[in-house]
Amino acid sequence: MIYSKFGSQLTLVSKTETEGGRVSVQASTDGTTDIHDYNVVDLKADDGMNEINAAVAKLPLKVFENTHRRHRKFR
Repeated sequence: MIYSKFGSQLTLVSKTETEGGRVSVQASTDGTTDIHDYNVVDLKADDGMNEINAAVAKLPLKVFENTHRRHRKFR
């Protein structure tokens, strides 16, 4: 079981990786539908980092929405 640093049970959804090697996960807490970002180093697990690393390795990469829209310029 994976937990936040404050002890909330997490359901992992996806992950993001930066060029610098920093990994974060997107997860919901305690059965809610809200998704939050968590830095992997802040996570806790019953079986330690091995459990966290195995769970993160199985996650798909986060798909980003295209929030950049084209605007027409009217003259």
